[in-house]
Amino acid sequence: MVANRNFTRVLILACVILLILALPAAQLVSAGSADDFLIRIQTNNPGTSASNEFKIPTYSGESYLYSVDCDNNKSFEKTGETGSYTCTYASPGTYIIRIRDDTVDGTGFPRIFFNNSGDKEKFLSILQWGTGKWTSMNS
Repeated sequence: MVANRNFTRVLILACVILLILALPAAQLVSAGSADDFLIRIQTNNPGTSASNEFKIPTYSGESYLYSVDCDNNKSFEKTGETGSYTCTYASPGTYIIRIRDDTVDGTGFPRIFFNNSGDKEKFLSILQWGTGKWTSMNS
């Protein structure tokens, strides 16, 4: 009987911890539109930009028109971007970047292009794909 109560307590505690850990990520993702592309980055991982920066690489063979919210706070640092863009932060760390397609047909951010170089090791994960039309997943 005592073992059963201890197991129940541990199970409840584990569920509470999981909920607490999941809340910040859920809140960060929900800061803007589900149409946007969201990525998590770590600025002080190896890369070509400074330890407090992350360069969003674009491909020269594509057309771009997008906005960037470097810290996913609903305030876009750059709008109407047509090429690569570098987010700069006050200190190195882990950040979520929101990329909004600024076209009506979903073609404003067709590809992120590391080509096995640049800040590829600073890129941690995709949190939300958005609704943009991707032209390639290569490189």
